[in-house]
Amino acid sequence: MAVQTPTNNNPEEGEVKQSYDLAYIKNLFFGILDLKKGVDKKGAIQEIKDKKSMAGANAWMLMCSIIIASIGLDRNSDAVIIGAMLISPLMSPILGIGLGIGINDKEVLKKSFIHFTAAILIAVITSTVYFLLTPFGDFTSSIESRTEPNTLDVFVAIFGGLAGIISIARKDISTTLPGVAIATALMPPLCVTGYSLANGEWNFALNSFYLFIMNTSFISISTYVIVRYLRFPYRRYLKKKERYRNRLMVLCFGLLMVIPSFFILAKSLQKTNTENTIKEFFANDFGENEIYIDSYKIYENDSTSTLAIQVYNNEITPQDEIVYEKKLNERGLENWNVIIMNSSEVNLEKINSLEKSNQKKFQEILEIAQQEKEAEDLRISMLAQQVIDSSFTAEIDKELKALFPEISSVLTGKLSERSSDKEANETYTVIVDFNKDRKISKVDRNKLMSFLKVKIKDEPYRIVIND
Repeated sequence: MAVQTPTNNNPEEGEVKQSYDLAYIKNLFFGILDLKKGVDKKGAIQEIKDKKSMAGANAWMLMCSIIIASIGLDRNSDAVIIGAMLISPLMSPILGIGLGIGINDKEVLKKSFIHFTAAILIAVITSTVYFLLTPFGDFTSSIESRTEPNTLDVFVAIFGGLAGIISIARKDISTTLPGVAIATALMPPLCVTGYSLANGEWNFALNSFYLFIMNTSFISISTYVIVRYLRFPYRRYLKKKERYRNRLMVLCFGLLMVIPSFFILAKSLQKTNTENTIKEFFANDFGENEIYIDSYKIYENDSTSTLAIQVYNNEITPQDEIVYEKKLNERGLENWNVIIMNSSEVNLEKINSLEKSNQKKFQEILEIAQQEKEAEDLRISMLAQQVIDSSFTAEIDKELKALFPEISSVLTGKLSERSSDKEANETYTVIVDFNKDRKISKVDRNKLMSFLKVKIKDEPYRIVIND
């Protein structure tokens, strides 16, 4: 009788072993990255065609979102700006341009471009009117960040465009969040263009509008790439040359949009490196004196660069400017000027950090600032007194010479008298000199004394008559 060899009939062990082989991992990886599964190509084309219009409700929605975004920029509120993006209808006409190129549908491309142009006009006019009427209109950091486009903004547009077309092509994905991503790249730059036009800042208007056009271009290019990758149905080109020409035009237009951003990015990186170098300069080259630095500002133009530093008390003085200029040069910031400005005004925001970092030095700074303030008040008081004395002297001199032509000069002032055991006393003194060839009569002397007693308000006083 033959003996049967026991076999493992447990199906689960075989499944586990099979599930982790190379083919399974490969299928899992490509399944995760698969965009084609579940795509409704005809539905996506129809939805973009239906929503690309900027007429009626969409136009009003765009105006409302632009006003909200302008308020957010005006008040420097990111939350308000994001709220405006949630209701912005800018996504469809931008995707329509990319779709029209991708499926070679010139009618879709034409209509999308017309409605896209209408959206630009509505947005720019609305934001310009807002910033003309707003009682605020400050140049906030939110506005400033949209006046310096760079290559990083290209990636926002690219991935926003990818998310937009993928969400429309897949019915199981909401289009709300991709719409917000696209609005992030488009709405704030348009609002900043309106701000710049309202304030006559043409350079800012060009930069922000370039950012808008650059973002629009790469959203459309991303749409074109996904449409071609998913093989949306498109109209055949009559000639192969026309197809290659269109692709070349898309490539050249993309390069034309992105190349200027590299120069802006290089400038932005240089600015960041400069600021980092200056922070290292303060931390390492000032040593313990860094605590006395209140604030600083950088002034740059084509020919010179200047670092203006405001400091407390006299630990750091203008005489140190040459030393610090040399240290800046050693850190790679050549031909920089350093200006040191001493201030007795203590910044309230700086007080907390000074108090926490070093209580003793903080107290010294306050005492020195108080002393400097008292000295300044005394100097102002003395100057004011000199002005008063000067005008009073001129008035008495004029009146006395009119009454007594024989007077040659009049001097007024306060004289201090100090005895060995008493404090100094100040006495207001008037000294009247007569011409040597003229003698004053006793009657005129009494008149003169009476006149001066009426004029002099200070007590005690002294009148000296030299005749």
